[in-house]
Amino acid sequence: MHFSKPKFRPMPLAYKILSIVLIVCFLFIGLVGLILPIIPGILFLVLAVYLLTRVSRRISAIVHKHPWFNRNMRKLDAASTLTIGEKTRLTLLLAARTLIAGAESAMSLFKKRSGDQS
Repeated sequence: MHFSKPKFRPMPLAYKILSIVLIVCFLFIGLVGLILPIIPGILFLVLAVYLLTRVSRRISAIVHKHPWFNRNMRKLDAASTLTIGEKTRLTLLLAARTLIAGAESAMSLFKKRSGDQS
């Protein structure tokens, strides 16, 4: 399946300000998540990049040149046809899956460290 290049849609100023605040929050949580395995750091960093593509035409052009981001950004764009309830369920399922993966990583790290102390 081949998709056309996504169009950059400028946002009103209020949405841009809100997006920038969310981007900063997502970047902070993402960076903390890279250190603490229980927080899904990569998920928040990808969300920050996704919001950046909505705010900046230049970032949008850069990101859409990379195949992995391009493919996943198109999946996120395809999610725009979902209802609010479907988006909420999808978000909760993805967050739960990521939290479970983080908990598994933390448990394996804990087991590894407790095994080293024996």
